[in-house]
Amino acid sequence: MIKNFVETEIVLSAQDLHKSYKSMEALTDFSFKMRAGEIIGLLGPNGAGKTTAMRILSTIFPPDHGDFSVMGIPHTHTEEIRALIGVLPESMGFPAYMTGEEYLTYMGRLYGRSPQNAEAKAVELLALFGLANAADSRIATYSRGMRQRLGIARTFVNDPKLLFLDEPTLGFDPKGQQEMLQVVKDAAVVHQVAVIISSHQLEVVEEICSQVLILNKGHLVAAGKVSDIKQKIPASPACRIEVSSETVQKALAVLAQMDDVKVERTNRQNEILISMQGKDGTNPVNAILQSLIQAGVSVESFTRESVSLSDAFLSMIEEAQA
Repeated sequence: MIKNFVETEIVLSAQDLHKSYKSMEALTDFSFKMRAGEIIGLLGPNGAGKTTAMRILSTIFPPDHGDFSVMGIPHTHTEEIRALIGVLPESMGFPAYMTGEEYLTYMGRLYGRSPQNAEAKAVELLALFGLANAADSRIATYSRGMRQRLGIARTFVNDPKLLFLDEPTLGFDPKGQQEMLQVVKDAAVVHQVAVIISSHQLEVVEEICSQVLILNKGHLVAAGKVSDIKQKIPASPACRIEVSSETVQKALAVLAQMDDVKVERTNRQNEILISMQGKDGTNPVNAILQSLIQAGVSVESFTRESVSLSDAFLSMIEEAQA
């Protein structure tokens, strides 16, 4: 039975979760809460405890200590929780002899749908995930990207309240990735599904997640809004300047004469990456631009570099491992 969901809107609550494999602590004091409609990114280097956390929260492994609940249901009631969640593991197998529609219909039947309702849901999901034209094709003929689409579609078969997605955009081209991310966003916003995404593609996490949890060696080293996490490290004093092709060498010569300026070329022919820090702690952007213009350099574009989630993530992991 769902307890107090309307009052609290807390979909998942975890408190002091621990898990060890013999003498190795895989997860320690892991605690957080998430509400309906939230998308949380679970980050960390290999061996940080992400997979262990996902397996515990999806009731595959029991915790050694601590507890968690899904919509008020305690973690010991695994069957009730499994009826409310959808899980996409990083690696999953499919019955190659089945068609996409047969597979999703079969999964719907396992969740208690009637034959007609399960088939209708399968058709709906195949259309939603761009597989309608392959509905009657055997899964053995699906590409990697198509199988990934089918795997994500499967997580929606039971109309879940909580999704666990492990590397959900693997195998997608850029267009396919954007389509999948939009489906996840819509599920969160429109249907108030809570989503946990584990991914090494930090640009995906930064784009779609409102909150992040960063694990390292089983410990939660940072948690909060993406914007707050990024603010925990100083802004990069850098900019990108694009100049006309005939003035590139002149621009490099001008910059070489300036103190506290480091210049790098990028893979774009006319672009220069500049790292700078004035002696008084300020960024001498105006002085750089003025010197270039006075020297007759044609500045075609100028962009300040901002801190990315990747920058913040690497900084925190390095600090935690120091």
